[in-house]
This record gives sequence, structure tokens and C-alpha cells, in this order.
Amino acid sequence: MQFPLGIICDLLREEGLDVVREPHRPDAQFSWISAIPDAVASSDQSLAYVVSNVLDAPADAFRIVAKPERRMPIPVPDDQPNDIYVRTDLPTSRIADMVQRKLIEIIQWNDQMTALLEKGCITQDLLRMSQPVLQNYIGLSDATFSYIAHTPNIPPFDEVSRYFVEHQYYSLEFIERLRKSGELRKWNFQDWTVVHQHNDYFGHPTAEKVFQRHGNFAAVLVMVSPTHINAKTVFLFNLLANKIDLCLDRHWRLENPLEQKYTYFMKRVLSGNTFNEAELEDEAKIHGLPTNGLFRLLLVDNTWKVGSPDYFAKMIIDRLPDCKVAIEGGRVAILLCSSTANTGRVASMEDELFKLAFQMKVEIGVSEKFEKLGQAAIELEKARIALNYGHRYSTRYSSLEESEKYTNCVFKYKRYFPYFATDPFAEKEKLTTLLLKESNPLVKLRTLDRERNTNDLEILRVYLRLDGRIGEMCNLLHIHRNTITYRLEKIRKAIGARLDDPDTKMYLRILFLMYE
Repeated sequence: MQFPLGIICDLLREEGLDVVREPHRPDAQFSWISAIPDAVASSDQSLAYVVSNVLDAPADAFRIVAKPERRMPIPVPDDQPNDIYVRTDLPTSRIADMVQRKLIEIIQWNDQMTALLEKGCITQDLLRMSQPVLQNYIGLSDATFSYIAHTPNIPPFDEVSRYFVEHQYYSLEFIERLRKSGELRKWNFQDWTVVHQHNDYFGHPTAEKVFQRHGNFAAVLVMVSPTHINAKTVFLFNLLANKIDLCLDRHWRLENPLEQKYTYFMKRVLSGNTFNEAELEDEAKIHGLPTNGLFRLLLVDNTWKVGSPDYFAKMIIDRLPDCKVAIEGGRVAILLCSSTANTGRVASMEDELFKLAFQMKVEIGVSEKFEKLGQAAIELEKARIALNYGHRYSTRYSSLEESEKYTNCVFKYKRYFPYFATDPFAEKEKLTTLLLKESNPLVKLRTLDRERNTNDLEILRVYLRLDGRIGEMCNLLHIHRNTITYRLEKIRKAIGARLDDPDTKMYLRILFLMYE
């Protein structure tokens, strides 16, 4: 095992010795230490000798020169810049022994971590083992800045780490500070250990190691120390970080829900990249998704306000594990699903997400409810329309719905579809073709009319034309008032929306104009 030369100075200081001169290159490597000048090393090893005189060791060796206090100051040869000088009366053999014992302890700790890895340990096991060696608080979070592991028996020294331990994720204020300072951009490209002897974020000296997967920032290991971080601590931290890296490589799919296989399947579904219903049903069953039931798609924008799309997606998974999540660039697509037509269950999930959006000041585009998983691709387009046009026109509704606190962050498709339909610059051909073919409540009503031998589509047309005036409908259609009321209730259930809702009325009127 190779050690940096600078570690010797820290080990000697821990024993109370006075190091008066440090090596010019503290990162130079050595393998073991001796007090015997004629010791022979193999070709792949470099030695450090403890000597009382610079002439006692070979010229190519690293020397630790021990001089008693009365012999100071010590003349320093110009040709030996890496010699370490120590003021002590201890014999050279004693100095070599105390340093070598500490190096052996490090080797044993490294071997114990390797043995744990071979047994299939998790990151928490490695951090627990690091406590007596590093004696500093260490926290490991994923790219969403959520908890993976931390030292269980060493309490945090600062408020940022304490919040992380108590809440299982870093605070939004802390992530916002990192984002504004550009630290997140640095972490995206950092693949080495960085030490801060003064840190504005944690308030104490820190060392950090960023891990990458598939070329992206995947996790960060942070050590917070109450004192100055020396070369020995950095070396030990790097040994731990290397083992954490191996452990994450093995368990990443288990510890990061966003890496689970269902996300790849979700992206296929949202892109419409499914071959047939049989294949869709087989894959959906594997990934725990129903193909029929009740669904709704939400598309979340401005997730940069909370740190990253990954962070927001992880929060959704933690709060609502029944949701399925996929990241689409800077946006997060969320699929709410119920294997039965349980509107209450989907509504409760919606309400939780709307509250979260309001708290975090992100924006959500909401599709219509749909009954088949295969419709997810077109519903994603509807959510995208709601998001794009809602961002532009939502302020028009703020004064009309003072009691609705989600107006400026939750945009529903029915309300904003007319803006899309009347936008002369929007590319409508693909979506309108799909709308008129399958994802259209009027198509559903016409199908039901054929099956039931009813005329609900015409009743709905008259209802919209007369703006819901039941008396005039009875006179025009020559139908009893109770029958009209009964048929309107059937229509309401079929299209899944209140007919007296202004947004629904406008949406249906636009569809009638397009449909016929």
C-alpha cells in the first residue's frame, strides 16, 4: 500500500513530536518505514528512513531526520528537499516503530472495508466502520441531495448536516445557495477530492468527493471536521471514498429509485414507443403498472428552483411511492395510476402534488383523466400544452378565483386547450388528429350512443348551445325535465367532468367545432 509522504508529519504530531520541516513534495509516495539504513526494498517499493544524520540513509530514500532540541537549528541540505526534520530526543527505532504501527492500523482498516465489500455490504456499513478512524461526521447523499448514509454515532458539527440527518435530505435553502453560487455546476464535473479549510456552506472545514454515473453527477460524500483537515485525514477520506464508489457501483439501482428499470419503461410509454397491447401489458406487469384503470399525467416545470429535476423526482417518490416518475430534460413527468376507477385515490395524490408545487413554487401541467396506459403519450402532449399556455395566461384567472390558491402553479388542460386551438402559430396537426380519433369525450359519447341506442351526443350539443337552460332544452327536444336531468347525469359520468364547469363547457364547444 502506498502512502503520501505528508502523512508522516501528521502522525508524528499526533504523538506530540515537533516537526520543524515538512517535505517539499508531501504527495510523494512511500511503502513502509524503517530505522535500519541497510534495509533492502523491492523495486516496486519506496522507503522512508528514520535517521539521526542525513548521511545514514541511501541518497534516493525519504529521510526523517531526528535531532535533539540542543542540536537545533538544523542545517538543511539543498539537495534533499523532501527530508522531514523532527525535534526530539527519542531514538530513531522508537520513532520508526510508532509511525509503522499507525500505518499498519490504516492498512488493517482498509482490509476490513475490502472484506465488507466482498460480503456485499451497503454504504452505511462502510461509514459505520470509518467512525473510529476518521472521527469526523460524514454524510453521503445522491444527486437529489437526499439521504443515502451518514456516520450513525458521530453527531453533525453544523446546522446543514444536522438538518440532513433529521430530515433525510438537505434543505431547499442550502440547495438554492449551492445553485446560486455555481457549486452545482462544479460538482457536475468534479471527480477528485476537494478540501475546504474554510467553508461558507457548512461553517466548518470540509472534504468532498463527487461520484459520477453515466457521465453525470450521481452522489456526493461530504466530511465535516471541527478542526483543520490535514494530509492524513484527506488520505483516509480518499480510502473510504474509493470503497464507497465500489459499493455504489454495486448497489446503485437499489439505493437510487430514479435508476430503477421502470423509468426506462416509463419513457417508452410516454414516447408512444410500444408495439402492441400484448407487449405493453406484459411489460407493465413486470414494472408494477396496470394497463387499465384510472390514470392522470402531470408535467412539472421549473424544477431548477428546488435544485434539480432529480431532487424533485426523488421527493415525489418518497412522498407518493405509488407514482411513477420519468425525467424529461428539465421537466419531470409524473404518472398517477389506480388499477380501478378509484377517483378518490387519484384525487388525493393530485392534492398532495398540488400542495408540493405550491410550496416549492414550481408549475404543473395536468392532463385529462384517462383509462388506458397506452394513451399516456397523447396525455403527455396535453399536459405539455397546459404547461406552456398556462405559464402565459394563468394571471387572467387569478382575480376570478381568489379561493383557488393553485391557479398560478397548476394548469389544467381543459382550461388552456382553447388557447392552443386558436393559436395560429401552434403546430396542431398531429395532436388534433389524435384527439379526433381516440382521445376525445365526444368520440366516447358517440360510441356509447351506438351501444345503448341513445342520443346523448345531441343532448350535450343542445345543452352547450343553450348554456345549460333546462327549460328551453325540454321545449326544444320535447323531452320531460326528469329525463333531461337523468341523461345529463349519464353524460357527466361518461366524460368524467362537471357540465356546469366553465372550463369544461369551453373545452367541449371547441371540440364540437373541430369534431364536425
